Amino acid sequence: MKFTSYATRRSGTTLFVFGGRALDMDLEGGLEELLEARIEEGAKRVVLTLGDMKFFHYTLFAGLLATEKRLQAKKGDLVLAEVPWFVEQTLNDLGMLHRFAIVPNAQTVERAERLKIDLNSLPTGMIPG
Repeated sequence: MKFTSYATRRSGTTLFVFGGRALDMDLEGGLEELLEARIEEGAKRVVLTLGDMKFFHYTLFAGLLATEKRLQAKKGDLVLAEVPWFVEQTLNDLGMLHRFAIVPNAQTVERAERLKIDLNSLPTGMIPG
């Protein structure tokens, strides 16, 4: 099933996407299509909230990598918030954990942007919550 009705909020060039349980249903890349369109519209940072996910399927993994690559090409970044333990473990096991900034919640990104903290300059999990 393709799920395309993700709740989003934009602040400047930062796009907040609240995925949660909808990510479990999106097996055909609806999130990737949504993010691709928003990146083309000027989003430079995407903050994707993963909380309440029940499993990490390959479509989501492929979409995260494709989105991260698109954002890097535009000098942007992908930030993952509320990352379930099994997603973090899977990314670590695949040697991909370093590719994403991981923060406790979306508000952490807003705080870091106000304080002008570079999310990519700190080790994963070091952004104050």
